[in-house]
Amino acid sequence: MMKYVLLLLSLPILLSLDPLVYDSDYHASYQSPEGIMFVSYSEKWDEENLKELYKELIQNKHGKEISLLQEVRIQGGSLNGSAAKGRFSALTDTITLYHGDKQTDASSYRDTLSHEYGHHFAYHYIKSHHFPFSEWSKLRGLEDAPVRWDAFWNYSDGDHMWYPQEIMADDYVLLYGSGRKTSKNDVLSSNEPFYQMTQHENKELPNVLENKKLIAYLEKETGIKADRDRILTGPELKTIQKDKITFAASDQSQVAFKAQITYFQDGVKLASDEKLFIIASSGDETFTIPLNDAASSFEVTFEILDLQTSVGFETPPEKFHVDSLLSKGQ
Repeated sequence: MMKYVLLLLSLPILLSLDPLVYDSDYHASYQSPEGIMFVSYSEKWDEENLKELYKELIQNKHGKEISLLQEVRIQGGSLNGSAAKGRFSALTDTITLYHGDKQTDASSYRDTLSHEYGHHFAYHYIKSHHFPFSEWSKLRGLEDAPVRWDAFWNYSDGDHMWYPQEIMADDYVLLYGSGRKTSKNDVLSSNEPFYQMTQHENKELPNVLENKKLIAYLEKETGIKADRDRILTGPELKTIQKDKITFAASDQSQVAFKAQITYFQDGVKLASDEKLFIIASSGDETFTIPLNDAASSFEVTFEILDLQTSVGFETPPEKFHVDSLLSKGQ
């Protein structure tokens, strides 16, 4: 039995074979102060580019595990013809970034580098995350989700978002990854910040940014604190009147909320509307959405964007029946 368990625990390593071999025809290299080798196999990436890539990497929250990362490679082409931008090898603690001939700016790899480093982070601190009985799995709420626990012997690109390894790597991006600021003016002038915000690949799972028990567990296991500003929650319905509804967004600052509202009359769609709200400072902030006079029900979806990091998420559609809410004195 013990041999079987040990074999299972070693599967992620045994099946991540990507030997740490330096090809003699690499174009450029750079060694970071931590001893991480940055190696370019693309003529588009010289030593200065690699130094910029290191600066991107170091913006991700990290601890002692960063000294165990051996190498970050830049390959000019693709991974077997795919669109994948990155890959992590648990055997060699190596991150490989692809499409370097086209992606010539370090910032273009920001989210990919964070995600791949998230794999390194997970395999160092939470080795059991790829098992359904792990504490991480329980706290993440994966018991009833169609998670694929068979990644190491039955991998399918189509199920990418349902592999626990990918879920946790994206969790890392949102909780610990490097971010970029979004200005209030950009949000007011364009929808682009919402299109480009960093969000979890798997939108069917509960929002990790408000999972305080999971965050506390990760902080305990890693010794690395998540920034309190990273905790993002959806707004709550506060009051409803005949002509308007009010939502509350407590204890959040520098956050933009974009509401998509669809109005219905006896199940028939009447109209749609979009409203933008920006919470500048923390406190019991509220915002109000006008109601369509003829609507008997409405559906609301929020896109929520942290202006400090450009991290965000989208809430699932929630439907409300006006008469029911009014009768309850909501």
